[in-house]
Amino acid sequence: MSVAHAVGKRVRGALYIHRNAIADLPAAERELIERASRLVEDFSWNVARIDPGDIVGLLDYLAFDSDAFPALARAALVDVSARSVRYTNYQKSPNPLILHRKELLVRLDHPNRAAWAALTVELEQLGLFRDWNRIGRREVWNTMLADAGRDGQGQMIA
Repeated sequence: MSVAHAVGKRVRGALYIHRNAIADLPAAERELIERASRLVEDFSWNVARIDPGDIVGLLDYLAFDSDAFPALARAALVDVSARSVRYTNYQKSPNPLILHRKELLVRLDHPNRAAWAALTVELEQLGLFRDWNRIGRREVWNTMLADAGRDGQGQMIA
């Protein structure tokens, strides 16, 4: 796997990328995602996570374009070499996993990328990304936003 990408976000060794930016990946990574997606039937996803080895997570984030911090609804964890798939449904979770810095996942020419990046910079300046181990779930993140005078979309509360 290549070390640097024009798009994508690295978290603990995994590369996250939006479905619409996959064409910007090197051929080997594109093919791995394509092989994984052929192993899941009737599964809607919008973000791929490439883990070390031939493991690909196909992730369905609700309201990716409209929610500043979309919640993970469903996931398919695909072991491409073993041709096995494990599905997980998070839709009923009272405290779902959420996505931050989504501007890094999309193509450089995505129409919302600049606005999303500006929000990230603003929230970084408030120190909200300092403790990245705590911010992965909605309840803690919303509490941190509220403590900073922000709503669940990161906007200032009047």
